[in-house]
Amino acid sequence: MTVSVIIPMYDAAPYVGAALDSILPQIGPDDEVIVVDDGSSDGSREVVSAYGPPVRLLLQAHRGPAPALNRGLRAARGDMIAFLDADDLWMPDKLARQMPVLEAEPALDGVFGHIVQFVSEDAAAAAARFAVPDQPMVGMNRTTLVMRRAALERFGLFDETLGTADFVPWWARAVALGFAHRVIDAVVARRRIHLRNTGVLRRHDQQQESLLGLRQALALRRRQGPPR
Repeated sequence: MTVSVIIPMYDAAPYVGAALDSILPQIGPDDEVIVVDDGSSDGSREVVSAYGPPVRLLLQAHRGPAPALNRGLRAARGDMIAFLDADDLWMPDKLARQMPVLEAEPALDGVFGHIVQFVSEDAAAAAARFAVPDQPMVGMNRTTLVMRRAALERFGLFDETLGTADFVPWWARAVALGFAHRVIDAVVARRRIHLRNTGVLRRHDQQQESLLGLRQALALRRRQGPPR
């Protein structure tokens, strides 16, 4: 099974190289990494362009994470879809741990793992501002997910009307529609905490959009009625 890794990117020049370096040793010759640059102006494109195949760089005007993710998903050719934000990192054995689960259980739509957070070196002086848990967390988010591409036909793309939240509304809808998943007991990704995280700069907006997505998913589940 082939894998397409989708990376939405916006002004991530200090971090995207490390993100790519955490992916490339894990993928095969038929896999691909699709970086969608969402209107960066800080040299991010030049960093990505220096890699060449299997990294593909797609460009668009700044529109936000959901349009960038959807652009990458529409271009993806792999049987499986994985994600990474341009400022985060995969653990070295992420795919080795998750792909066998999907191969062994065809009924699963996707597999999650755990995630750990860390304060970026360039934010060390402001580290006291961040409440970063010491222990791994169950990572029900894009970064820890590997899913079948076919699932997109059932659960749809990300909601482009939302400016900051993307995964929580999508995940709530997917669960309401019956997304079959498993969470493996392993850390598969590291989330970088820095001063430009959306959760830092636009935390209120992100929370409000996530709540809206949850309400919409609840309404969808009510319309569908009890499980059969």
